[in-house]
Amino acid sequence: MKFLIVDDDPACRTLLKTVLEPYAECDLAFDGGEAIDAVRLALEDGKPYELICLDIMMPNTNGHEALQAIRDLEQRHGIGGTDAVKIIMATALMDSKHCVRAFKSGCESYVTKPLHVDELLDQVRALLGDKLRSPAPKSPRPAPACDGSTNRPVHDDTAESGTAAYTPPAGADHKPRYLVVDDDSVCRALLKSMLTPYGQCTFAYDGQEAVDAVRLALEDDAPFDLICLDIMMPGLNGHDALQKIREVEREFGRAGSDGTRVIMTTALRDPKHCVQSFREGCECYITKPIDEQELLEKMSALGLLESAGV
Repeated sequence: MKFLIVDDDPACRTLLKTVLEPYAECDLAFDGGEAIDAVRLALEDGKPYELICLDIMMPNTNGHEALQAIRDLEQRHGIGGTDAVKIIMATALMDSKHCVRAFKSGCESYVTKPLHVDELLDQVRALLGDKLRSPAPKSPRPAPACDGSTNRPVHDDTAESGTAAYTPPAGADHKPRYLVVDDDSVCRALLKSMLTPYGQCTFAYDGQEAVDAVRLALEDDAPFDLICLDIMMPGLNGHDALQKIREVEREFGRAGSDGTRVIMTTALRDPKHCVQSFREGCECYITKPIDEQELLEKMSALGLLESAGV
């Protein structure tokens, strides 16, 4: 397994290599141009990278340009969907326009500096799942942190996150169950039309209804496979609902790889909402108006369409 770390800051490269090296062979690149060349060579050798950690603010070719070029390279090699390299944007930029742009260009995760070791590894596990090899028994723990400007202590949070690799429920005849949470009836109808061909849809008007639905589903031992969750709703909003949903899952011992995949479907493009959602445990952030192809591509990347037999 091969990872590529792309950052012009040597401290950040060292930190990321220290964190990720126990799991894979790590190559390093100084900027986007070097990253593109490395990906091209890997594809030509038939040994593509499984994961790329990509900074945005870099000299010459920046992260956005590199991301687009990498996806273009993969398309020319006939690679796409779940076979494409997983890309985590690791950046100090918290402006929502960068977050939204990165996801629209094809990244799978967006983490902000200073990097939290456990948060980063949770995202890696969520994206690679069973492909991720076990680390060495005693992997080194990094001392420095990287925030894009100064050295700060690493926040090595030990709280378990709900963003680990998706494991489809057992049983070949399993029909995926989706929970659509939105106070707008038009949005609920739109998501229903997109999701019904692949599974069974249940609906909630606000965050509290969503939390109650998740609890009932877990009590019936029939958890949802996917939750599409709006943020701006009356009563309990999407952020609060997501936190409570992860708490309920932990009560039932279903955190981590057993947790439900959550896609935030919202009109909010402010980066603070995007970053906050990922910190709370969502796997994807899509802005309205919802594009069906984008939604299906994100579901495919999470393995949800595979569980539907698509």
